[in-house]
Amino acid sequence: MIPVFAPRFDLDECRSDAERAFVEALHARADAGGWFADSWRVWDDRLTVSVCVCDSEPEYNCVLRTLRVDFDEGAVQFGPDETHQFATDLDPARPGVSALSGLPIVDLAAAAADWLEREIRRPIVRREWDRPDCRGVAPRLWALADTGESVTARGQRTPDFGPPDRVVPVRR
Repeated sequence: MIPVFAPRFDLDECRSDAERAFVEALHARADAGGWFADSWRVWDDRLTVSVCVCDSEPEYNCVLRTLRVDFDEGAVQFGPDETHQFATDLDPARPGVSALSGLPIVDLAAAAADWLEREIRRPIVRREWDRPDCRGVAPRLWALADTGESVTARGQRTPDFGPPDRVVPVRR
């Protein structure tokens, strides 16, 4: 796994005992699991935690997935943030988004941490084509290796590009 180095949660910014308990529980899991949250902030009365999965090769150095957890007192939602910018609410009706409530805060944090850890460990491959597209860019497509789901792309491919010239493991 590629380590993620980023600021830690700042407990001084918690607005309630519930937020503090949630963040402390995530701290403990992050410390035990060796992962770090990229950022957290209070947004629309919610605590938002994100972990970004990146391709760390200097040529690409791009965010592949933004994994997000929103906590609002007694409820938590977690799932991929398709905007990478927190521009929309997490929608439990969307595939991959979960919502829980009515559990002790430590259990809500554990469920969110379980999901984060599963998603962080998912292998990602980069599919590479040597032939440039109409703009002169050699297409790249990053995908989850276990499902083939595309997570991000560079360049434009048309059906005549055929299969990739290489499939490179990015995260194993």
